[in-house]
Amino acid sequence: MNAAVLLSACVAVLQVGIGVLLLAVSRAPAWRGARVFSVIALSAAGYSVGNIASAYFPLSDAVRVVGSRFSYGMAAVFVAAWLAHAYDDGSTSVRGLPAWVKVLAGLVLAGGALSLLTTLHLRAGEFSEIHLGWTNVRYRFATPSALGEYISYLYLAGVFATCVAFVRRRNDGGRVPTAYLIGFSIFLVTVVVEVLVSNGYLKFFFVAEVGFLAVVVPAATLTVQRFVDDAQRLSTTSSQLTEEIEIRTHERDEAQHAWLEAERQAALGRLAAGVGHEVNNPLAYLRLNIELIGEWGREHDAPPDLMESVESALDGADRIRRVTDALRAYSRPGAAVLAPIAPEAFTQAALRVTAHQLREAGTIHTHFDPAPSVLADEGTLVQVMVNLLVNAGQAVVDGKGSRPGEIRVRIGTHDGWHAVIEVSDNGAGVAPEALRRLTEPFFTTRSASGAMGLGLFLSRGLIEQFGGMLQIESTIDVGTTVRILLPPADASPLVSALEPLGVRPRRVAEARSPGSAREIAVGH
Repeated sequence: MNAAVLLSACVAVLQVGIGVLLLAVSRAPAWRGARVFSVIALSAAGYSVGNIASAYFPLSDAVRVVGSRFSYGMAAVFVAAWLAHAYDDGSTSVRGLPAWVKVLAGLVLAGGALSLLTTLHLRAGEFSEIHLGWTNVRYRFATPSALGEYISYLYLAGVFATCVAFVRRRNDGGRVPTAYLIGFSIFLVTVVVEVLVSNGYLKFFFVAEVGFLAVVVPAATLTVQRFVDDAQRLSTTSSQLTEEIEIRTHERDEAQHAWLEAERQAALGRLAAGVGHEVNNPLAYLRLNIELIGEWGREHDAPPDLMESVESALDGADRIRRVTDALRAYSRPGAAVLAPIAPEAFTQAALRVTAHQLREAGTIHTHFDPAPSVLADEGTLVQVMVNLLVNAGQAVVDGKGSRPGEIRVRIGTHDGWHAVIEVSDNGAGVAPEALRRLTEPFFTTRSASGAMGLGLFLSRGLIEQFGGMLQIESTIDVGTTVRILLPPADASPLVSALEPLGVRPRRVAEARSPGSAREIAVGH
């Protein structure tokens, strides 16, 4: 097969592929500008198809005339499209082009339309032949008329004007890819050669198709590359938006959860106040009557079992009173009397109160390091510590196996600032799914033993009233650690909250924290 035919066919197929690809790209939002490159590529493919008629000798002369007309028409579309792109002001509209460019592009298109619809650009019945023996390439094509020659020079002027536009834009600091300049330099040379060959001034290859590739391929490559870059930026932006939506959704869910928690806390506060009030009145009568029974029993030498029952009943009444006091303190945060207190002071008090109950739990180890005094109500903190110690004792008793039970109480500092009080046990531990709910109201892991699930809930609320926090860590078959963190008295948020209201905490002599480390054993 003639090498010229093979070249034209290959170039035509390649240009059609590029044109279809760019047409698909132009359908994307903000990528309408790619349509002009699609037109450029498809018109170049049409020109190559027309050139096949000149290089393939088995075709008739009538077909060669049709091919020549088609080539002239496609060349006009190609040159006009490049003119519009080179002088586009960014509006992608013909109205934005300079007047002389509109005139030149109009003349180019008029010449192409005249060539496509008539044969005025060709000499009737005359054909020219070129035989390049050293390559075995032969051409036979319709000889252009004077009008045809003028039309080809018009095309050449359009190509030259396009090259000038890109060079001028590059010199003015515009972003003109180097590949454009190189490609158009090659294209300009090939068009000059093609015009000279077709007009009979030179015997050589029709090399304009090589020039078409030199300008179309870089343009298509850069367009697709920008499209890919935009797609990547869009993907990145989409990922960022998705992440932002997830963050905002999480924040909304947290805010909603906090609002629901606040509503529940408020409802529980009202319930606690009501329960405390309703229980306290009959409790006073109950305790008074038990005390009267105790006095009667002492006066009349009642049996020891009866007196022990009276003492147990009084102890139970005191426990009920402490629970109601905690409920009322929870519902009325300002009811407590605040004063600086050393952590060791209320911890030792709680250990004394629970010594009898923890006797069967095992060994109690204490380790007291220096810790700052905290601003709080001593009775409330003693109550919280009693609750934690009793819970630790019950955990040790319930989970005791062959190992001896141990409860460890530690006092120190956290982050060099907070006072920290830890109560640890080596009981059975708490499962992770239950650990998250330990401070919820009415949730308990010991419902079988009659626990109500209010101890840790109330303890957390009371500690938070003093600006602190309650942390719980637990591992199955290892044990549980409950940690109280409280701010120093001088840095307590309660001070800054009360002082603007003209209220100052009652100042008392601060109990000194001995800062000693020691270990004691209480029972076995």
